[in-house]
Amino acid sequence: MALGLSTGGTGGGEIQPYINYDAKAGRMFRVDRSQQGDGTWATDKVEITNTVQMVMDLANIRVGWINYTSQGPVRKLVVLGQEPIPPRPDDKNAEGKPAFKQGFEINLLLDKASGGGAPRVFGSAAGCVIEAMDALHDAYSSAAESKAGKLPIVKIASVQPVKSGQSTNYKPTFAIVNWIDRPQPLAGSASTVAAPSTAPSTGSTVVPPPAPQQAAMAGANDFG
Repeated sequence: MALGLSTGGTGGGEIQPYINYDAKAGRMFRVDRSQQGDGTWATDKVEITNTVQMVMDLANIRVGWINYTSQGPVRKLVVLGQEPIPPRPDDKNAEGKPAFKQGFEINLLLDKASGGGAPRVFGSAAGCVIEAMDALHDAYSSAAESKAGKLPIVKIASVQPVKSGQSTNYKPTFAIVNWIDRPQPLAGSASTVAAPSTAPSTGSTVVPPPAPQQAAMAGANDFG
């Protein structure tokens, strides 16, 4: 596989802007945090599944191992192609199973219609999401635009149910809709943006995936 991951995850510190894909519901959320007057932090989730378009820094995607804990994700990640993926850490969870799962993280910019703003981080250790990102990375790597240093604008074209035992997850299909020169906010190294916190809980109820909707193709002026 292009990412070198099979599909058969030190937290802490300030939580940076991120997005989350809930594989159990087939939905993507922009997750914003704001500090309240009493010093506590509030979290606001906004669904962006049907309309989001993202400039993804696929040239600097990070792969390796992630352990999503209650205190935040613990990561052992490297930039794809720069170093070998490190061995899986020996940590065990409460059930005695390996605590770390294979996963990825990537920096991106949201289009203005989806919130815009500073770079965010998208990561996952869900097998169906890894497969979707792997296919997207293949499409990116084989395109002439990537060899010219451009970055893709990506949308979620569809979500499809994937049965595994008694459970159902929803696999996204990421599609490249346009290419732009690397935006200045993504000009830094892949390590300059911290990784996200744990994915937000959505409970145990599985809901149908969202119906696809059409959105106008984003261009360079739609970001930043």
